[in-house]
Amino acid sequence: MANKIYINEETTIVWADHAGDYGDSPFEGGTQGQITLASLANAAAREGAKVDLGNPRAEKYQVILRLEFDVAPVDNTSCSLYMAPSPSAGAGDDNPGGIVGADGGYTGTGGSTIAESLEQLDFIGSLPCTNDAATVVQQITSKYSPPGRYVSPVILNESGQALEGDDIEMS
Repeated sequence: MANKIYINEETTIVWADHAGDYGDSPFEGGTQGQITLASLANAAAREGAKVDLGNPRAEKYQVILRLEFDVAPVDNTSCSLYMAPSPSAGAGDDNPGGIVGADGGYTGTGGSTIAESLEQLDFIGSLPCTNDAATVVQQITSKYSPPGRYVSPVILNESGQALEGDDIEMS
């Protein structure tokens, strides 16, 4: 007897600067999680607001990271995406790695470096940066199976350059 597996598309969740100048992404709509990435410096990280994936939630998600640089990144560098899963709805409750659950700079836990703190999060993927500056949106697509109902993203910039000075194309 043959069985069928049905795949239902979930509501799109977009982390971007919804409160500011976001607007040119093809992924507008759905649930909005706030994150501002404008001018994120090299060797710096930023976290986004905690979002509820719902109950029930999908087993697997397609994750797309879109970034733009003001000055062309250094060859053989990358920007990395992490997710911080949590069992709690409260922004600052039950988060790994020093996550506060709100849009802001990410510095990790009080006693560790950013790199050490990121080890407590789920690594999603690295965007290998090309030597392209403004007007070229660089993008990767990954998959993620969240272990918790609530998640916050973290982006680590190791490109050798700051991100673009506005958030328009970044999500």
